[in-house]
Formats: sequence, C-alpha cells, structure tokens
Amino acid sequence: MQSYAHSESNYITSMQGIASIKNFNRQSLFQKINQLIYGNFQDKIFSLGKINIRLALFSGIASVLFLIAILSYTSFLVYENTMTLGELMAVLGIAGSLLPSITNLALIAIPINEAKIAFNRMFEFASIEKEQKGSLELDKFESLEITNLSFRFAGRSQLLKNINLQVKKGEFIAVVGESGSGKSTLGQILQQFYSFENGNITINNQFELKDISTEHWRNLVGVIPQDIHIFSGNVLDNILLGEEDNPENVIKFCQEYGFEKFITELPQGYATLLGEEGINLSGGQKQIIALARVLYKKPQFLLLDEATSAMDRNTEKFTMNLLSKLKNDIAVLFISHRLHTLKNMADRIYVLEDGIITSQGDHQTLLETSNFYSEFWEEIYQ
Repeated sequence: MQSYAHSESNYITSMQGIASIKNFNRQSLFQKINQLIYGNFQDKIFSLGKINIRLALFSGIASVLFLIAILSYTSFLVYENTMTLGELMAVLGIAGSLLPSITNLALIAIPINEAKIAFNRMFEFASIEKEQKGSLELDKFESLEITNLSFRFAGRSQLLKNINLQVKKGEFIAVVGESGSGKSTLGQILQQFYSFENGNITINNQFELKDISTEHWRNLVGVIPQDIHIFSGNVLDNILLGEEDNPENVIKFCQEYGFEKFITELPQGYATLLGEEGINLSGGQKQIIALARVLYKKPQFLLLDEATSAMDRNTEKFTMNLLSKLKNDIAVLFISHRLHTLKNMADRIYVLEDGIITSQGDHQTLLETSNFYSEFWEEIYQ
C-alpha cells in the first residue's frame, strides 16, 4: 500500500511538472526515477504474491497431512472393531468439508493486515479535529480589530507576533512585506482556517471572531487567494459557483462592473469552457474571473491576497479603480508586494517584517519611518 501510494504520487508530480522537466531536458532522469519507483512497487506486489502462494502451499500440505492422519487413525479403529465403517465415512466427510474453511483461515492473515493498515489511515482523517463553527449569527460588518495576535504552526517557531491591525467599513487597508513574513497566513486566520495562539480578533467592536458562525462570517467575507481555483465549466459556472440565478442577471452584473470587456475577449464569451484548473486562461484572466466571482457574492469585507500579481497594467488599473469605487460600501484588506499600486489607494498601510508589524500609516508617513518601505521606493526611483 505504501509503495502504491508512493508510485501514484510520483506519477502525479511528474505529470504536473512536465513543463519544467522538458524545459530542463530532464526527461531521461525522471524516466529512470519513475522506473525505479514503479519497479519497487512491482517488487512489493511480487513479494505479496509469493507470500500468498507460500501460505496456500503450507496450508494445503497441512490439510492433506491432517486428513491422512484422520484416515489412518479411523482405519485403525475400524480394524480394532471400535468404530464402524459408516462412522469412518461420516468422520471423513465432516473433515473433508471443514478442512477448506480451516485453510482459508490461514490465508485470512493478509486481508486482516490490509484492513488494519486501511483502518489506521482512515483513523488519521477521522481523528482530525473539526473546525470551530461558532454559533453567533452576524449579518452586518462594520469593523475588524486584531489585538496582540500571535500564531505558530505546530512544531515551528512563532510566525506572527503581537499583530495589531484595524479595518473599518469604507477603508482600504494594505498589508505589505517580504515573502515569508506571514501576510498570507494572516489572511488564512481571518478566514477562520487557522486557530491563532494568543490575542483577539474583534468584529464590530463587540464580537469575538471565534464566536461567530463560520457560515455567516464567510457570507460576509469575499476572498481572492494567491492560488486561484478555476472549476471545470464555463465562465458563468465559475462566477455563479453553484448559486441558482438567471444568466441574464450575471451578464447584467458583469456589464455594470465592467467585466464584460474582458469576458468578450474569450473565444465563446460567457460560454467559454475554461478547462481543468483554468488551463485555457492566463494568470491575469484567472484573477479577473476570481474578482468577478467574489464581487458577485456582494461581500461586506473583501480580503485580497496578491489579487493583481498576474495582471497587466491596464487590467490592474481597472481593478484598482473598481475597488476604489466600491470601498465606500465595503472594507478592503489588500495583501501585496506591489507597493506602487497601493500608495495612492490605501488609507493605511501596515508593514509586516519577520512576523511583526514594524510600522503603519499612509504613504508619506511610511517613507519617513519604515526602512523596508523607504528602501523599496528608493530602488524604484533609482
């Protein structure tokens, strides 16, 4: 089972990374790796087959010897007139019907061990703690405040330390920092995917995030993650995402928000099949579809994690202008490396370095106080 899982995962990894393998001309190397891993899997199958044959042989020999012993003993009893010939035939008949079942009991060791492994694997998933769903119903978002929040992954050093951050309805808040500083993890915590270690997250100045129903909270929050998932189907399917609505309403929404000009560029417009994982789309097109999907949800708090990283300048400009128009009615938390898109948009910028918010303020304040921020702009100006 372990070899089978290893072989399958290796094939999946190789197929997913086939472009990189070809670009580096490593086909022969990965072919040898695949042959080695698959060969090991076949060796395990062969060993299991030999065990089955060996057990069948031993149990078969044992049953024959046992039958010979019964026949010899009962024949001796018949010879001594202790047992009749009819009783002998009855004993042999019963023994002959029971021995195959006893033989099967010897072979049951293999399926029992297979079941034990499968049960242990299933138990790993079944024993995972369920997420805390909360019970408080919330239908309106006004503000979010993070106070002294700390977080670490199990068995690792602390990633976020004493984070303090505030977002209010009508504000465009940005979080910037280097890769690995904990920006995306902070977004995951706000989506209630991770439980934090210390601190508080307060909603509307009175409710704890952990007490709010996850269903109600996720209805209020719209998220564009770094890794956007595009479902198999057409553009309408990906915007609706299972919600029942008239296609004319979706088209009207796209026209109203300005998405139609991007969708009509696709071969069949709204009916364009996007393929598995959006294989028929560019990175920027995926982000436009994701933006249309999340805005169609009509969230009250918008969480964007590198939502414009793959867009060209015109598409990025369209996105930022759209967010600028919408920010009066919603709260926006924008996580990004691309500071030039934020300096004229953000009401407040938080600089996250090594898991700590080192400074905060508007563009001019950060130029004067943040080494990370000022060094970035110095490089841009040069």
